[in-house]
Amino acid sequence: MSADAQKFAARWSPAVWIITTAVLGLIIGVEVLLARLAHSTSGDNVTKALLVAAMLLPVGIFGIVALLAPWGYTIRSGAIVVKRLGPAVVLRFAQICEIQRIDSAEIGFAWRTFGSGGFLGWFGWFYSRRVGAFLAYATNRRDLLLVTMNDATKIVISPYPADAFLLAAQSSRRRPEGPS
Repeated sequence: MSADAQKFAARWSPAVWIITTAVLGLIIGVEVLLARLAHSTSGDNVTKALLVAAMLLPVGIFGIVALLAPWGYTIRSGAIVVKRLGPAVVLRFAQICEIQRIDSAEIGFAWRTFGSGGFLGWFGWFYSRRVGAFLAYATNRRDLLLVTMNDATKIVISPYPADAFLLAAQSSRRRPEGPS
C-alpha cells in the first residue's frame, strides 16, 4: 500500500451490534446444546458424527460471513478499497462515474436479495424501489455513500467519517493515477 493511502473505519451501528451479538449468542447456545447431546449419546457413532457435523455448520457459516463483511475502507492511488478478511473489493477511480453522500431515507426499504442483512453489517446484493439493485458494503446507515460505476452498478458503502472520506475520494480522483 502506498504512503498516501488514507484509512477509514467501518463503524458498526447499534443495530449491527445487537444483531451480531444476538446471532453469536444463538450460535454459542446451539453449540453448547449440541456438544452436550454429543457427549451424552453413548455408543451411537452415526448420531455423534451427525451432531459434530451440525456443530460445524454454524461455525462455518460464521466464518464465511466474517470473510465477506466490510472491516474498513481505504483510499489509495487510483482506487477505493473495501477491506475484508477475505479478498478486498477494489473500486478503481477510472471505473467510477460518481460518488455522492446519501442518507438511508434515499434508499428507503431495501430487500436483501443475496447477502447479510445486519449480521456483521449489511453487505451483498439488495434492491429498493428508489435506488434499484445495488451492492452494499455497509456497517451503519448514517455514513452512507453511493458509488455509481460507469456500467451503472450502484454500490453503497459506509466509511466513517463519510464526509471526510468523500472529500478524500474526490481529491484522489482529480490527481493523476500513479503506480498502485
